[in-house]
Amino acid sequence: MTDPHDSENRTYPGDPNTPPRAPSREETSARLRREAEARLPTSDAPAPPALAPEEAERLIHELQVHQIELELQNDELLRTQEALETARSRYFDLYDLAPIGYLTLTEEGMIREANLAAATLLETPRVGLVGRPLTRFILPEDQDILYGCRHRLRATREPQSCELRLRKTQGIGRWIRVDSCLEPHRMGNQGHWRATLSDITASKEGEQRLLDAQARLKRVAGIADVGFLEWNPRTGTVLLQPAVHSSTSDAQDAAAPQTLDAWLARLHPEDREAVRTAFARFATDGEAPHEIHYRQHSEKGDYLWFAAYLEPIMDDRGRLDRVLIVHQDVTQRKESEERALHLVQHDPLTGLPGRSLLAPMAAQMLAGAGRAGKRLAVLFVDLDRFKAINDDFGHAVGDEVLRQTAQRLRASFRADDLVARLGGDEFVIVLANIRDEDDAATAAGTAVAALSRPYPVAEQELTCLPSIGISLYPDDAATIDALIKCADLAMYHAKQVSPGQFQFATAALERQSRAVAALKDGLREAMSHNGFRLLYQPALDLRSGAVIGVEALLRWPQADGSEIAPLVFLPIAESIGLIHDLGAWVLREVLRQHRAWLTEGLPPIAVTVNVSARQFRHQSFLQRITDALHDGGVDPALVSLALGEATLLQDTSTSRRLLDKLHALGVRVALDDFGLGSSCLGEIKDLPLDALEINRTLVQGLDDGARAPTIVETIVRLGHALQIKVTAIGVETEAELGAVRDLGCDRAQGFYLGKPMTGDELADWYRRRLPAPGSDPPPPLGSPP
Repeated sequence: MTDPHDSENRTYPGDPNTPPRAPSREETSARLRREAEARLPTSDAPAPPALAPEEAERLIHELQVHQIELELQNDELLRTQEALETARSRYFDLYDLAPIGYLTLTEEGMIREANLAAATLLETPRVGLVGRPLTRFILPEDQDILYGCRHRLRATREPQSCELRLRKTQGIGRWIRVDSCLEPHRMGNQGHWRATLSDITASKEGEQRLLDAQARLKRVAGIADVGFLEWNPRTGTVLLQPAVHSSTSDAQDAAAPQTLDAWLARLHPEDREAVRTAFARFATDGEAPHEIHYRQHSEKGDYLWFAAYLEPIMDDRGRLDRVLIVHQDVTQRKESEERALHLVQHDPLTGLPGRSLLAPMAAQMLAGAGRAGKRLAVLFVDLDRFKAINDDFGHAVGDEVLRQTAQRLRASFRADDLVARLGGDEFVIVLANIRDEDDAATAAGTAVAALSRPYPVAEQELTCLPSIGISLYPDDAATIDALIKCADLAMYHAKQVSPGQFQFATAALERQSRAVAALKDGLREAMSHNGFRLLYQPALDLRSGAVIGVEALLRWPQADGSEIAPLVFLPIAESIGLIHDLGAWVLREVLRQHRAWLTEGLPPIAVTVNVSARQFRHQSFLQRITDALHDGGVDPALVSLALGEATLLQDTSTSRRLLDKLHALGVRVALDDFGLGSSCLGEIKDLPLDALEINRTLVQGLDDGARAPTIVETIVRLGHALQIKVTAIGVETEAELGAVRDLGCDRAQGFYLGKPMTGDELADWYRRRLPAPGSDPPPPLGSPP
């Protein structure tokens, strides 16, 4: 192999001979002198006459100057020749060693010159390329492509490009890109031309693999009935993939980028902002919601439900580049779920929302009114003489009266008001966005007038006068249950005064206002003067009988020796913002007591602390927990926080983030009072929980043999399936203890096993249960304390 940088060994394109070595300056001078002497003419003419000394001296001077000029010119010529040789050498280095093939061809397409890259690409030595047509190396079915490219080159005199395949050698076919142009000095004659050859095999194979992958993806998408979109958060564009679901108008614009606003315009107006917010939130933190639901306009003009799953596409630096959106038509599933939910939540007789739907819908309206700072009214309606009609004329007639009552109530109120049936002849109406009592009174008067008209049933006209009670938010109560209770009391007052009228819950307002004000003042006083105390109730392992932990219970003792229950004062503490300081005090006191138990020689005891919804959602919650654990010096694994269903499921994505951070601190989390709410099991399984605590109402209902045992058994199976310990709360009898043990509960807590005790009382109780060396084992589980 020759050295391409050795000018004596280089083979130039189109010239099989090695070019002569550049002569040195001395060799050139000697050669020129010989040639000059050879050309010097001989003459027989007589010698010129002798010159005068002055003339000879001048002539010698001129000859010397001329000689120097010639020498300078010779030096310049030599430097120019050396520079030319250097440039020529560099040109051939670039020409030969370039990674792209270079060819010079005749007008007929015969190869005149080729560099090393071209020879390598065409797999033929350079000497074997010269004089051969380029088409000799092109796949026959692609030769017309080259002819067409050359024809365009001649016709337009503009550079032309084409892609074609080389003939296969050793079973390998390569793709090349040919870029051609006319030789500049032959432009007018449309003669010889030049071409570059680039190997694009890898690019072509990549394109084919991409096409194959897209084809497979399209087939899979067709089978799975899903579609794809790509959203670029930086540019705000949405790319609709060809495999998108064909039942939407998106299919018409497949592979056509469009703005996010243009795509959102195809969604249902009620869903657009929610989807925009979900996209922005995902692009910001890459977290939930990973799944969203929305309605999209279809080709038929209606709206279809879609479930969309968001997945990040990262760039090579690990930053979010695009968001892949896989969506599926779930219209049939949504309709089935809505029908099933409607049957469960609505009264089958009247079609109105039932008791189970009233609470969440009213709570949502109440929350909206609270956020907007608006008022809300609750009307409790009861029909006088309905029981007599039902008894005298039969249930069919009574049912028809109820159906007509529901129709009249729906017609009497606005579309955004809630009309529900509690049961029997009792109805509840929640009025949204009222300005004052006059609005509520006007609405109640309309309902009284509508329901006081005779009911045409079974060829008769029956009369049922309504009695209506009215409560106002936030005047009378802060929760929907309390508002319904106030309205119920007002309804009974109206019934007693005069049927067919309505009454406001004014007396309840005064009593509640005075009671709440007193509680607020008392809470602030107790907080500033250490007026609270903690009791500790043990929890036992149902298999071994060992103490596995205690629950800290907050108490507010009064001067007369009584206590105000947490259910009464904790909501008030939340309403005045005292719950955060109170919760911090509880945790500090629990950790102080824990250190005291360790100092007294007791084994480490796991302690459970209850946390309210407002504490959990407060921005300082995690920092308060972190600071307390740092200052308390207690192993975080011995601290468990108990949170209610409503607290955790109000916003599962936020809950999941907070629970993950608590676990990072080492703290355990228990789901408290489980079993009575409307929890979605799918949401619970996604939460990182350590324990489930069964509501005491279910435990106390085990003796009556109703639905409670089935519910408890289901909860236990759920917990074990999720590898979560299940604790039965509120065990007060031996029968309840046996029942929860038989149903598979892992732990139990209640008065039958151990009453709430002070820190010192618990220490004494615990010591009695600890076996001393050589002593009898602890009393069997179930022995009353």
